[in-house]
Amino acid sequence: MCKKVKLTHLIFVDDLMIFYKGNLATVNRVMEALSHFSAATSLEANMEKSSVFLAGIADDTRNQIIKRTGFAIGEFPIKYLGLPLSPKKWRKIDCWSLIDKITQRIKEVDKICRSYLWGSSDEEKKKVALVSWDKVCHPKRLGGLNIKGSNTWNITSMGQLIWQIIENKEALWVKWVHGIYLKDESSIWNHKVPIECSWYWRKLNAIKYQMQEWYCQGKYKLTQSGKYSITRSYHALLGHRPHMKIADLIWTDVALPKHRFMVWLAVQGRLLTQERKLRLHIPVEDSDCCLCDEQTMETTVHLFEECSWTKSVWQELMKWAGITWTNNGIKQVLECIKVKHWKQFQTEVVAAISGAILYHTWRARNWKKFNRKSVHREEVVTQIKKELIERLYFLSKSKKARNCSFFIQHLQCI
Repeated sequence: MCKKVKLTHLIFVDDLMIFYKGNLATVNRVMEALSHFSAATSLEANMEKSSVFLAGIADDTRNQIIKRTGFAIGEFPIKYLGLPLSPKKWRKIDCWSLIDKITQRIKEVDKICRSYLWGSSDEEKKKVALVSWDKVCHPKRLGGLNIKGSNTWNITSMGQLIWQIIENKEALWVKWVHGIYLKDESSIWNHKVPIECSWYWRKLNAIKYQMQEWYCQGKYKLTQSGKYSITRSYHALLGHRPHMKIADLIWTDVALPKHRFMVWLAVQGRLLTQERKLRLHIPVEDSDCCLCDEQTMETTVHLFEECSWTKSVWQELMKWAGITWTNNGIKQVLECIKVKHWKQFQTEVVAAISGAILYHTWRARNWKKFNRKSVHREEVVTQIKKELIERLYFLSKSKKARNCSFFIQHLQCI
């Protein structure tokens, strides 16, 4: 195999492995080359860290080679770059410690992301994940947060190895695969995994069927150039999902990040109102809305549409924006804004105002429920106006803002 791929040496930083025939003549040539290199560079091999590995040679030749090199006899398996190195096939048990570490790290990454998003749970208090992790890992245009799921990302990263095999890239390991496993076959898709093969080759073949439809006549078709894209492959592996038509209004730059996140939750009906807590069998002390005196159960519809506190804030801010609009729920409001023949920036500003009202309504509700402090409507209206004007000033030099200067001046002057 070394002769076929013309493999004479492997080098990584200051680690060097030299491959040669097991005879004294070849060893003499290698030692002469090392001697010339040392004379030219003043660099010498560290005898304490150098070893010679021999196999399939007579004892007298073995002794001559040891005497000529001065290196100690090495024994397999050894560790190289953190991996066990052996002339035998790798078994799963040989790399179990490394596999276990990688698997735990992948799980830990997802766990850290979940904890950051929803808070960490403990024995005394269990946090509720408001949206499934599967949906969180979808792109924003499909209703997710565009957080990459480590397990799926890992699979698509391995897909690049399959692409390199298909393209027969100029890489040593690809040559090795074609020389050992695919020497009698033209395609990896038709390859049947032999019983006696390395576990990693078996694993690589196990995932290839998830990727077969990404190829047409042996060419990767998810990019125009045919070059493998982990991101494109990741989205393809997630599968087809309906687009969220109002995603651009949820994630508009005009809105503050915390407002966007709250709107994203509300559009999917995932905010933990008292009514939803009861449906999830979470005990509540008082199910009534705490922002008004109507003694009505706190539902999503009541809190964000029917509550007198919310209505007052909504009417005041719509008047400020010069719009006559009925609040019939954040999702419906954004859908109506989407079809309006307004300039793009005005559309985003009105969407941001709607999102700010929702955020501050939920914030006022939490202050009243958990801190026993009432938030006055006038304070909220003033705060939202201040936040929007600051945001408009920040974005005022953008092209879409300049095309909507009259509307911006209208908001800033009131």
